[in-house]
Formats: sequence, C-alpha cells, structure tokens
Amino acid sequence: MIDRKFIGYEFTPKEMAITRWRISQFANAIRESNSIYYDVNEAKNQGFKDIPVPTTFYTRMTFSDNNFFSTLGIDFRKLLDGGREIKYYSQCCAGDTIIYQTKVENIVEKEGKRGKMDLITVVTSGKNKDTGEKVFDLIISLIVFH
Repeated sequence: MIDRKFIGYEFTPKEMAITRWRISQFANAIRESNSIYYDVNEAKNQGFKDIPVPTTFYTRMTFSDNNFFSTLGIDFRKLLDGGREIKYYSQCCAGDTIIYQTKVENIVEKEGKRGKMDLITVVTSGKNKDTGEKVFDLIISLIVFH
C-alpha cells in the first residue's frame, strides 16, 4: 500500500537541454521515419526553428528521477502502467531547455478482481526555460497491486 502522505508530493525540478542528438536518438528508438527529426534543413523547410521534439519525447521525463519509485516504495513486480495523457501547449526544438517537475496528484485504493490496488496519478509539467512558456503536462496513471 502506497502511503497517502505522498499525495501532493513534488519531486525536485529538473532541467533538460534539448539537443539534436537526443531528438534523433529518440526518433530512431521509436522508429520515426519523418526526416524533420533528423535533418535540420528539412525541419526549417517545414517551418520549425530547428529539429522539433517528437510528441512522445516528454514521456521519458517523468521517471528520469532515479529515486521516483523508491521514494514512493513501489515494487516493480506489482506495477502496471495505467495509461497516459499528454497535453501540449507549445512546440520545443533542439536548442531549447526544458524545466520540468513531477508531482503525485492522487493515490486512491480500489478493489479489483486481483485484489486491492493503489491507483496513482502523477503529473509532470514542463516549461521552456528561456521563454517561460508552458510546453506540456504529462498525466500518467500507475497501478500498484497490494
């Protein structure tokens, strides 16, 4: 059972410099074939200031804090992905720096066919360091069986 004291808990804000290399490595890992993620000239021809960030790139930020799971006392053997939702507010490109922070929004105990479980809602919000513009909210649901 996840301690309810973590509702509202905010992890330390982090910063990530968005580089062409990070974007191309991520795009390659997800087998993205669109050339705007690899070729700066093509990205600029499409109206971007540089190589744009792929839409699912931000999902890696939520758990980039190495102690996320240990802080909450989550046992990986009892963990399921409950889904995710991404809200986009502005586009980031190579050369931008994102400041992001993860917060535990809610923890609810439920009873299911497999027994009791905790449903954890985690929100990671990111903004552009230079402009202050909000870039994304990533809402992730986790299921942890008792």
